[in-house]
Amino acid sequence: MALADDPETWPEDLTFAHQLAQTASRLSLDYFGSSTSHIKADGTPVGEADLAVDRALNELIQSARPDDAILSEESDPIGESSRRWILDPIDGTVFFLAGGDTWGTHIALEENDEVILGVVTRPLLSEVWWALRDAGAWRGRVEHGRIVDSVRLRVSRIDRLAESRITVWPVGRHADLVARAKQRARWSEPSALCVLDLLRGGFEAVCAYSGGPWDHAPTVVLVEEAGGRFCDPAGGRRLDLGGAIYTNGQIDDELHQLLEGL
Repeated sequence: MALADDPETWPEDLTFAHQLAQTASRLSLDYFGSSTSHIKADGTPVGEADLAVDRALNELIQSARPDDAILSEESDPIGESSRRWILDPIDGTVFFLAGGDTWGTHIALEENDEVILGVVTRPLLSEVWWALRDAGAWRGRVEHGRIVDSVRLRVSRIDRLAESRITVWPVGRHADLVARAKQRARWSEPSALCVLDLLRGGFEAVCAYSGGPWDHAPTVVLVEEAGGRFCDPAGGRRLDLGGAIYTNGQIDDELHQLLEGL
């Protein structure tokens, strides 16, 4: 039986991450449709639900993993440790406040500066994605608090840029790159699910030039464990450079030329 098919075989950290995710889902759904918000200093909205989920996750981690550090989008960093939980209490707050369904929680665990597990939820879709380093990337449905129908995820094997489905965001800030992508690849409009779609072979490259560590931490390990590749906008592996380039690992040389305008 594969690791992800039987929660009884999961390492404690993965089990705990799923417990955090389920707590976040329950709490955010309690606020859905009635959450008020305000604009933060960076110009993005934050709602009551974001803050409530943030408090709950921080309290759970501090209680169960008191020696671990925490980095969350909605609160000050906590602690210093070689192990750090990275949290986005509600990823897609704009969609949450608008009554959409493409929002959820991002949870990742970083150990010695390497993300070793990630969990992404979409509560209204009853879906969860997770990955554990060296144990694969998976998607499942959530029914009555249990994960069912887990499926291992694999990126596509398309190896020519001209046949590759590519997206870029924010579109408005990268008009030249978007124009090149439309000329040399199969352009697709960006969406809140495009990185998750890449995991199942729906894209060959997603070029995101926005987002903090909490946006990208879990998808780094998800993409890599599905057979793809990640790099930051400078070509390294940092999470704090305001973006991430995700690929299926088959078109990287051609994509690099596209990104550089060659």
